[in-house]
Order: sequence, then C-alpha cells, then structure tokens
Amino acid sequence: MELPATSAPADCSQELHALFLQRTDVCLWLGIVFFSVFSILDYFQSRQFFELFLAYRLCYICFLGALLLFLRTATGTRHARGVMFVAMLCGTLAISLMIVEQGGFISGYYVGILLMIAGGFSVLPLNVTQALVLGGAMYLVYVLTVIIRIHPINGQQLGALISNSIFFLSLVTVTAIQCYDEIQTTIRSLRTKKSLQALHAELKQYTGDLEALVRQRMEMLEESDLKFHDLYATIPDLVVLINPEGTICMVNQHGALLLEQTPEALEGTPLLDCVQPQYRPVLAQKVFARLNRKEPVQGVQLQLQTPSGRTIEVEASGSRVELAEQTDHYQLIIRDISQTKEIERQVIESGQLLDTSRKAAIFGLARLAECRDDNTGAHLLRIREYTRILALELTENPELRHIVTDQYIENLCLSSVLHDIGKVGIPDSILLKPGLLSTEEFETMKRHCQYGSNALASAEYDEEGLGFLRMGEEIALYHHERWDGTGYPMGLSGIDIPLSARIVAVADVYDALTSSRSYKPAFHHEQARTLIVQESGHQFDPAVVNAFLRREGDFKAARRDLLMQTAPPL
Repeated sequence: MELPATSAPADCSQELHALFLQRTDVCLWLGIVFFSVFSILDYFQSRQFFELFLAYRLCYICFLGALLLFLRTATGTRHARGVMFVAMLCGTLAISLMIVEQGGFISGYYVGILLMIAGGFSVLPLNVTQALVLGGAMYLVYVLTVIIRIHPINGQQLGALISNSIFFLSLVTVTAIQCYDEIQTTIRSLRTKKSLQALHAELKQYTGDLEALVRQRMEMLEESDLKFHDLYATIPDLVVLINPEGTICMVNQHGALLLEQTPEALEGTPLLDCVQPQYRPVLAQKVFARLNRKEPVQGVQLQLQTPSGRTIEVEASGSRVELAEQTDHYQLIIRDISQTKEIERQVIESGQLLDTSRKAAIFGLARLAECRDDNTGAHLLRIREYTRILALELTENPELRHIVTDQYIENLCLSSVLHDIGKVGIPDSILLKPGLLSTEEFETMKRHCQYGSNALASAEYDEEGLGFLRMGEEIALYHHERWDGTGYPMGLSGIDIPLSARIVAVADVYDALTSSRSYKPAFHHEQARTLIVQESGHQFDPAVVNAFLRREGDFKAARRDLLMQTAPPL
C-alpha cells in the first residue's frame, strides 16, 4: 500500500523521497531493536504469556528483516512510504494481539502503539494527511483486533476503550501538528541548501573567470599603474587601494557605485568613514594592523554604510602590493555578501521555529498524562517554573555548578514536565480514586515510574538533539526516590539519585502540597515550607532544600503569578 506523496514543490520531491527512504531504513532497524528489548518487559509484566509474546515479537522482527531486504531493491526504493506504512500497521497488530491476551482494552500495553506513533512520526518526514491517515489506520487495527478477539464487550472494556481512544486520537492530532511544522521546515531547508549550492557554483565560476581575467591583463599590460586601473575598472567587487594610514588612493567604478558615490569623491578620504561605527575597531585591528605587519587578510566581515544610510554586509580580503613608484600600499577586495547573510538568517529562524514546535509538542505529550486526573495543565507550568528557580540557585553551589550548566538547566526545564508521563499506563480506577489507595493499588501506582522511563527510553534516537529525553527518562524513573533510601522504585539513596530527579522531587512535592486535591485542601506556603524542611535529609536532598529556602520568595511569586494566569474567567 502506498501513502499519498508528500505535498512539496517539485524541486524538493526527490530530496524528500531520499530523506524518507533513509529514515525508513533507520525506523525498521529501531523496530527490530526495541521489539527485541521489550521482551524483557514481557518477562516481568506478563510472564504467563512470555513464550507466546516472544513468538509474536520474533515473527514481527523477521518481517521487518524481510522489509529491509525489500527496501534495498529498486521496487522497494520506489515504495518506501508503503513499506513504512505496512511495518507500522503490522507492529500495531502484533501489540494488539498481546493486548488481547492481557484482557483487552484494560491492558496498558497499548502505550507501545502510542510510542510507535510518537517515535515514528517525529522521525519520518510526513505531512498532515499522511500522519492522520497512518494514525487513523493504526487506531482501527488496534480497536478492531481487540473487538474481534474479545466479545462481548462489557462496561469495563467499553470505559477503557473510550479512555484509550481519547489518548490515542489526541496523540495522533499532536503529532500531525508537529509533522506540519517539520515538513515545512524541511522544505525550507532543502530550498535554502539548493540556493546555497547554486550560489556557490556561481561564485566558483566567477572566481575562475576573475583569475583568468587577471592573468590575461598581467600578460597584456606592461605598466603596473595601467594594470591596476584596468583591474579596478572591470571587477564587480569593491576594489580599493589604501596607504598605511587607511586613506583611499584608488577605487574601482563598481565599488564606488556600491557605496553610492563617485571614485573621485572617495579618493583621499579615510576608509573608516565608509564603515559602520561599531565595525571600525574590527577594521583597525583585523585589517589595518595585519596589513601593516605585512600579513594577508582573509574573510573579515564588516558592515559598510552609504550616504543614504543603507547598510551593506561585506567580506574583506587584502594584501600588500608594490607599485612602480610607490611602496607600502595595500589592496583590499571587498565583496558584497548581503544575500548570503540573509540566507543565513533565514536558516537560523527556521531552526528556532523547529525548536519552538518541538517544545510545544513535548508539552502536549506531557499533558496526555495530566488530562486524566482533571488537571488543566497548570501543574506542568508550575513544575517547570519551580524547577528552573531551584536549578538557577544551585549554580551558586560550588559542588554542583560544574553540573548545573546553561544546557543542563534548559534540558531540565524541558524534561521536568515529563515526570508523570507513565501515568498513561495506570488504570483509571486507581488513578482517579478519590480516597487513599490500598496496598495493592499503591503498588500498581508505583509502576508509573517504570512506565514513563521505558516510554522515554524507547523514544531516544538523536545523540545530541534529544539529550533532554535521557534526562526525562531518569526523572520519570527516580523522582519518587528518597534521600534516606526508603523511596521507590529502586530504593536509591543520597547522591546515587540523579540530581535532576532530586530537584524535580522538591518542585513536585511543593506543588502537590500547595494545590487542592479531592482528599485535601491546598496548603499555605508556610505549611508547605515547614513540611519540606522537616523532610530535609529524609525525603529530600539537603542542598536542594537549602536552595528552596534561599529562593522561597520566588516560589511564592511564581505560584501567585501562575495561578492568576491560569485562573478561569469570571
């Protein structure tokens, strides 16, 4: 089956297909790895079905291997989208069969299908239509498989189906929005790359012509003064001859037109007068100083100004030259790079847009875990702000400042909102229970740490660009560990608990204490402060508690501001 072609201009279609083919190969290999690794989860979570689930996984892994071989044929190369579509549908079917064995819609294994969507859609260059079609098809495979294999559908199954469908379709919608942003950014990047390649080819051709022209003139002209006059009159860049004081002795016609003046008006004036004031120190230190030391100048970027106020981005190169009757003069070739700089700015803006879209998608994914317990999302905003306050204060701690760098803080704030993402795998009967949990129910609730960690671990694929996911994985797993070693799920203590989890633990508890719940009213700041101080050295890292005490005013202000921002209108 072949998905609709990516809606992109014809000049980018080949590049997009090549990108899709490359990433399809990566996704198939990742599917083989993760389907193999997750058999460990089967062993611990569904040991009675381990052999059956292992058979499902091995069949799917062999099928992916066959698709990889087919992808290397001419036919497979042309139908890469169809190959990926079939692979994800079959993966959905394999997981759905496991779900059937675990009781149907009440099984938390459907999170595996959500991970396939989140991971696959973020890697593959899909447009909105493709994302919606593929996501809808996977949803139908999941629902129909369970309905066909489990009947009749009782009330508990129906409730779970409705709950799971909300999460499923919400994730498909969020990823489709992300796909729209990413495909537009990819198209713009491909266009920019083509423009730069064309510009490079044009400049290379131009440079070759210029060198040939210079050689020809050197062979034809015997007098050096005539040689320089002829060169200045023909070269399209700004070519200027200056003395050691920086005064213009000669300028070509094209250069004078670039500066909106005549050669006669420019000759005898300081070159500094043609440079933007903030770039005059650069001209003096990186150009004049080097030339006076008889060193060549290469690729110094400046900004020129014209009498009308127009700014021109340029790149200057130059060296010492000897004239027939004079010495110690310097020739500068100043090239207009305004168009290149504009392309660079557009590329930077595209990267910033991609980063913004990715952060929005991450927050939307984290909201999936929050929307089931009647939370508006304000909890995530508060956790992120409290985490930022604590991390900034810890930069003043001599023992931690080498860890808490600017990049660490950025990753920490981005990943802190994912701390409870594993709750998507907890049944509603436990997650939404208004009273205290029983011992058995609490043991089930504890599993959200492992669920969240596994989910984020399976989504990692970019060694540099997604470092926050690795931090999110450790926060999700360890944010309920205690400093004295009595926490869960691993029972870690002290500095064996990752710093990121120790920071988020204080932020999370503070927000829980100062927020109303079905079983308690919201505490005042002073009450929450007292409880946190009492738990210093027991539940919390004393260094993080001390940071909280030094910045408790900021906590109160942040809580007040966020409550005002998220309060419903009267």
